Amino acid sequence: MEPLLIVFAKAPLLGKVKSRLAADLGNEKTLWVYRQLVSKTEHVLKQSKLKTVLFYTGGTPEDFDCYFKTLKKIPQSGADLGERMSAAFQWGFAQGHSKIIALGTDLWDLDQATLNDALHALDRADVVLGPAKDGGYYLLGLKKFYPEVFLNKQWGGPNVLHDTLNDLEDKPIALLKEKSDIDFYKDLSLYPELMDRMNAYFDERKN
Repeated sequence: MEPLLIVFAKAPLLGKVKSRLAADLGNEKTLWVYRQLVSKTEHVLKQSKLKTVLFYTGGTPEDFDCYFKTLKKIPQSGADLGERMSAAFQWGFAQGHSKIIALGTDLWDLDQATLNDALHALDRADVVLGPAKDGGYYLLGLKKFYPEVFLNKQWGGPNVLHDTLNDLEDKPIALLKEKSDIDFYKDLSLYPELMDRMNAYFDERKN
């Protein structure tokens, strides 16, 4: 069966997204940034034409208002990120998909080449990972279900990628280019064009 792309997203609600970024930026600007990330993700996914499903948390399908209108939406289930990802991958494999790629909505650098590279990597490997500069990963692709990927990790910590690679050391793995998630203000500052757009938007609101 055709490959499946899974997107994990929180509902874009004030005070409910990116708490680490909001600690420095405030809730309103953080929500604006999050909505830009969601919009960018949606734009790339539309170009890809891959079958895509949204696994959501933090609200209802209606809370996504203008985003991901055409996608099937399934609530995330599980006590932590590992359990939620595990459940989503198991669902995808149960539907008969031979390759599954999962990503979040934190990647301003997401582009079509990233998805293409991940799919092609799964032609020669069972696992593909997109390393993030914070020690995690921004993309996970599987051709087989490996439960150890989702167990015994300090999610959000600096060793997630390292621990995952250790768990899979005897499996065929491919790595994509390293990229930066936007989780903290220092991450956002790497993208001056996004910062400039944010400042211009809120400056205009003051006038």
